[in-house]
Amino acid sequence: MTVFELLADHPQGLRVAEVAEALAVHKATASRLLATLAARRMIDRVPGGGYRLGPGLIRLAGIALSGLSVVSSARPELEALVERVGETVNLAVLDMGEVLYVDQVTARHAIVTSNWVGRRSPAHCSSSGKVLLAFGSDAVRERALGKQLERRTPRTVTDPDELRTVLADVRRRGFASAVAELEEGLHTVAAPVVVRGRAVAAVSVSGPSFRLPARELPRLGRVAMDVGRAIARRIGDEPLVDTVAVRATRR
Repeated sequence: MTVFELLADHPQGLRVAEVAEALAVHKATASRLLATLAARRMIDRVPGGGYRLGPGLIRLAGIALSGLSVVSSARPELEALVERVGETVNLAVLDMGEVLYVDQVTARHAIVTSNWVGRRSPAHCSSSGKVLLAFGSDAVRERALGKQLERRTPRTVTDPDELRTVLADVRRRGFASAVAELEEGLHTVAAPVVVRGRAVAAVSVSGPSFRLPARELPRLGRVAMDVGRAIARRIGDEPLVDTVAVRATRR
């Protein structure tokens, strides 16, 4: 598992010696581990030597994501939202106090350099995280605010009291925005998927600042709210115990 995490952090690939050093094992041991994973196509060799994550993980990830009822319920609404706004749309849940992105749909014409599925981000500086905290349980919210809040950009809110005010405003408006708070030049807006009085997921629209100016975020926020409500209706009375979000809110 550590090999997977190492390679995920180094998409360009790592050599056997680098993996051995990171694992604090002999080079021969690292070589056997990598060879076993490569035989199952979980990792691949890269030109010039070394290894990177392989296509075998895609199949496993697809099976895992398909088991989340919120993902299968949300997909048609996400696809419709992309056609409407022409920007990247993500679905996220809260897991261990972090935002975990579980689905993404991109516009046909958009040039997208990042696939967020499977990635994590701090909850306090992303629009999805703010929504999930604002519409989640008090206990989860206070645990998140009790940690040291990382400053990702000069616009990241790191003061807990200031963030409490922000989250109260999110609850009042029904959506959250993040203007270059997670990454420079990235603007996002998100709304909750509320089932039985609590957010089980967040749906977001994101794009570069030059294509998605801050003045457009309130309008897109209201659109995302409509989509969040539509996804909630699709989920209806389905059992949600299999979703990451519900497990996270119960911690």
